[in-house]
Amino acid sequence: MNTTHSKTTNIRHDRLGMTFHRSFTLVRPAIGQILGLALSQQEHGDGDTGLTKKIIRENTSLGTIYVEAMPRYAWAAGLLSQDLKLTDLGLFAARYDPTLMNTGTQWLLHFNLSSPFGSGPTFWGEVVLTRFRTGNQFPKSEIDADILEHYTRDNPGSVSPDSAQQTGTAFLGTYTKADALGQLHILQKSNETGVYRVLQPTVVPSWAFAYALMCYWNTKYEGRLSVNLNELTQPDGLASMFLMDDNSLDNTLNELQRAGIVDVFRADKPHQLLLLSHDREMVLRKLYGVQ
Repeated sequence: MNTTHSKTTNIRHDRLGMTFHRSFTLVRPAIGQILGLALSQQEHGDGDTGLTKKIIRENTSLGTIYVEAMPRYAWAAGLLSQDLKLTDLGLFAARYDPTLMNTGTQWLLHFNLSSPFGSGPTFWGEVVLTRFRTGNQFPKSEIDADILEHYTRDNPGSVSPDSAQQTGTAFLGTYTKADALGQLHILQKSNETGVYRVLQPTVVPSWAFAYALMCYWNTKYEGRLSVNLNELTQPDGLASMFLMDDNSLDNTLNELQRAGIVDVFRADKPHQLLLLSHDREMVLRKLYGVQ
C-alpha cells in the first residue's frame, strides 16, 4: 500500500474526509461484492488497473451512492488501496472470508478505520480512543459534538453541524448494525433512551492482534527492537484501540510468545515487548487457517 508519511509523526496525508460515507454505515455484504469483483479482476490478469466506479456499477447490484461510499469504506478499512486494488488483507478476506463474517476480519476492519496511520477519516480513531471504554455511556449528540469539534478546532466553520450529525449516525451505525461491525459487540443502543453503552466486546483473535501489531509497529515504532509494554495500554495505545484490558492483552501476548511472534520480558520494570516477526502473510494464513 502506497503511503505518504510525515518524517516526524508518520501520520498519513491521503486520508478520507469526514463525509466519505455519503450518509451510509459500513455494509459488509456490499463490500464483499466489491472484493469479489477485485479478486476476479486480479485472477483474470486485470488486477494492475484497479477497479473503477464504472466496473463496480456494471458488475454488482450496488446502488449509485453505494458505488460511491462502499469502495471508500473498503479503502479506509484496509481491504483496498487508494486505487482500488486488493491489499494483502483484502486478498485473504476475498478468498477465505468473502462475506467478512470472520471475527478477526471485522476486528481488523475496526483497527484500520481507527488507526492513526491508516486511510480512515481522522475523527474515527479519536472518537474510538476517547469514547470506547467498557462501561462508558453517551447519547448520540455527544458523538456529533465530538466530530464537529474535531474538524473545527483549528478551522472554525469548516464543517456544518448537519454534516457532523450525519457522520455520527454513520459512525455509530457501523458498530451497532448486524451487517456492519455489530458482531463485535462493542456498542449497544438503548431503545428506550437512545443512549449508547460500550460493552465488553467479542474477544480479539490472537492472530488478528498480531497482524495489527505488525502494521502498527511498522509505523509507530519503525526501526525499534523493543518498546515498553505499557505503551500498548496507554489511552492512545494499540490495546486500547481493541478495548483490551491488561489481562486480555497478557493472554494474547502469551499465546503469540509461544508461537514465536513476540517476546515479553517482565523481569524488570518497565516490562519490554519485542516483535520477533514481521511476516504479515504468515499471520494472515494463521488467521484464516490456510497453508
